[in-house]
Amino acid sequence: MKINTRDSTQFEINFKQIIRFDFTSELVYHFFMAQSFLILYEPLDSLVEKREYWNNYITFYEKYWGGPTSPYGVWFGKEYETFREALSNYLGIDDHEIEGCFFMKDKDGRYYICPLTPKINPYLLCSENIIPVEWFILFKDNERKFFNTPWGFTGMHYDTKINLSLERIKEAEEILRNISTANKKNEPKLALFQKLNEIQARILELKNWLSGFDSSSYVLLNYGEICSFIHPYTLKNERSVNEVWQLISFASEGRFNEAQSLLNFLTEKWEDIRRRASGDISSFSIQ
Repeated sequence: MKINTRDSTQFEINFKQIIRFDFTSELVYHFFMAQSFLILYEPLDSLVEKREYWNNYITFYEKYWGGPTSPYGVWFGKEYETFREALSNYLGIDDHEIEGCFFMKDKDGRYYICPLTPKINPYLLCSENIIPVEWFILFKDNERKFFNTPWGFTGMHYDTKINLSLERIKEAEEILRNISTANKKNEPKLALFQKLNEIQARILELKNWLSGFDSSSYVLLNYGEICSFIHPYTLKNERSVNEVWQLISFASEGRFNEAQSLLNFLTEKWEDIRRRASGDISSFSIQ
């Protein structure tokens, strides 16, 4: 899959492994559930300890498949077992020693790696049935990618550099802190300010997470299987990143009624999605 970033840099991402990496692993269980993900890709050159292994892995993967294929590709029949056996022979290691990854490649040929093997994986954050509102703050609307696959699936994600996400966190944090300080006694809008305070606290957690990686890394918000619970026409117009930033803008300008209305809309929209994804179909309002 090729995706265009905000600076027109092109990347290739091997999402084929998302569908079937290892059916015995908890990771793939999550990918078959309605999960959304923040995926962190670090420069291959920064992973000194296993750089040779990942270089060999990528070289074989691209030769085996002719390069990354279409998004959300599927391993058919015995393809996955055959791939692992061939990879094991190529690397000269036993099957159980194989470590997998997602990888990206920029227009200059630099690779970025998201290792998949750690039991507690610092490169992945996941959320079941919903996307946390604070995740949207890491991105801007022009970093949105919507696509269709040859198998009839629709998908969507955002991607950007970590340094840009950290700048946005800093911007949002400053705005939200100023709003909180100036409106401590604004009782009529107490619920709105409480929600904004919650967002502020959670983006600090994201800041701490992102700060632990190389500053030239990429972070990707993958809507994942949640896309299956949003009508394709609705998904095509899904703009939560833009809506969250508009909410912050309204609040910073003192347009609290508009901010509250937009917060209500976002809350209702994602609650509907959560109910669909979790199997609670008792009531829906807008999807």
